[in-house]
Amino acid sequence: MYMADSIQGDAEALNKAGSLRMQSYRLALLALENEEQLLQEHIAKFEQTLLDYSLARAIGNDPASTLHRLYGKAVERWRDSMLPLLQNQPRQIRAFRAEVPVFVNELDQFVHALQVKSEGKLAVIRGLQIGTLLFTVLMAFFVLLGVYSNLITPLRELTRLAQQIGRGDFRSKAYYEARNELGLLARAFNKMSDELADLYDHLERKVDEKTAQLQRSNNSLELLFNSARSLYRSSADPIPELASLLLPVQRSLGSGPVSLCLNHASQKTCFSAHTAVSAERQPPHYCRLPDCEQCPVHAGDGKLAGGTELINFALRSGNSELGTLRVEQPQGVALEPWQEQLLSAVAELFAASLGLSQLGQQQARLALMEERAVIARELHDSLAQALSYQKLQLSRYKKQIASGHPKAELDATLAEIQDGLNAAYRQLRELLTTFRIKLDMPGLAAAVRTTVLEFSSHSGVDICLRYALEHCPLSPNEEIHCLQIIREALSNVIKHAQAARCDLWLHQDKHGLVHICVDDDGIGIDVNKSPNGHYGLSILAERAGSLHGRLKIGRRREGGTQVHLQFLPAYRRIPLQQEIETT
Repeated sequence: MYMADSIQGDAEALNKAGSLRMQSYRLALLALENEEQLLQEHIAKFEQTLLDYSLARAIGNDPASTLHRLYGKAVERWRDSMLPLLQNQPRQIRAFRAEVPVFVNELDQFVHALQVKSEGKLAVIRGLQIGTLLFTVLMAFFVLLGVYSNLITPLRELTRLAQQIGRGDFRSKAYYEARNELGLLARAFNKMSDELADLYDHLERKVDEKTAQLQRSNNSLELLFNSARSLYRSSADPIPELASLLLPVQRSLGSGPVSLCLNHASQKTCFSAHTAVSAERQPPHYCRLPDCEQCPVHAGDGKLAGGTELINFALRSGNSELGTLRVEQPQGVALEPWQEQLLSAVAELFAASLGLSQLGQQQARLALMEERAVIARELHDSLAQALSYQKLQLSRYKKQIASGHPKAELDATLAEIQDGLNAAYRQLRELLTTFRIKLDMPGLAAAVRTTVLEFSSHSGVDICLRYALEHCPLSPNEEIHCLQIIREALSNVIKHAQAARCDLWLHQDKHGLVHICVDDDGIGIDVNKSPNGHYGLSILAERAGSLHGRLKIGRRREGGTQVHLQFLPAYRRIPLQQEIETT
């Protein structure tokens, strides 16, 4: 930059120096023409050009330089030799013209010196450019070499390591050591690769462990599901099914023999024992039935010969202990947590099955007793009273015979006895029909439709059914009573109403009450007069009372009879009671 700045103005200096030669010739010409004013103007212009700043700048400040010497010589010739020749009077034009070539020659030397100096500066600049270019190329070479060695090579190594890690090879290393950022990154990659390898191995072990746990859990769930399904499908006695499940339990546990010891809830002694080893439902080898006091569980704290012991899981249903599920295990070797959980779940399942079986048996006994009580009540309220009345009539008939009453009175009494026996027979047939009613098809709707089809097809009465209890879950007892009330009401319509049409409507209102309406267009009914020997209306009232409902029987405004039953189903009683208590 310094050399370029020093060259600035050299061309102007050469131009000025060149113009001095032309101006000197012009002065010589003007001196001949004797034009004073014009001559003085050119003299001033010549001196101005001779002393111009560009020339002084091109010459420089070194008095010993050739340019300075030549310039001084030219200035001195002008001032000392040439200018006086033009200014003195008379002018010495010839002498001036003789000095002009000498002056021009000196100016040529001066111009040549300026040119040489300027070319020297250019040569220096050219050398500097060449040197700078060589230095730049050399520096670029070293920079590229450094970039390749310190950047590209480690980056390739790190890229290779990243690709190896991406393929799951965590044992590869980045072979690059340096105290810079890439070296730190390579060490971090190596450390990360080691940690990933350890983590991957740890995860593989964890996955294997979790897979084994899931497999065990799946086997346990499958065992519990199959056991629950088998017990659900089993008959009233679940003990054979429980005994058959001991071997699958043992296989799932992978432990020693599994056995089952059962006892009654009211007794401490056992009545049955089974083991998974025997396929013939035999007790285990340590069992001493019926002498339970000699059992190792009570006599030896569960210790058996051969270095094994019994681990017990009680079968409890509520507050009752129904038995024990046992597994033989080497002494000092505890069961794993999943084995304990599985055995506890199996014990709860067995206990639930036994409890449900006992509850079912108890409910069956209660149902049988209730059914016998219902039959006894029905027989007492209908057939027993009719037979008792006929017994009195028979005694009366005997007394009439003994007293010698006329034949007409005897025949009348005998006719009453015969009518009473026929009525009793009809009541017996009605009771048999009522007791044989059952819901073969699921739900009340199908049974009601079948009943309507049965009565309408054999009677000629047009029975129209509107059933709207699809979303009302009635209990089996409620369904039976509703069906019997409907059958009794339809039977009365067919036998006594002399109706051509009957409407049967079942629905539930917004308060949860179930309504059953049987309307006919017959002759109507007088509820205050009930024929002797007929108990249909009283049976309807009793069944309505069994449902905790209300029964209304009366004439319709349009003619005919209406039987209206309303009751609150069992599933609505508890919420309704809670609503009443809340309000």
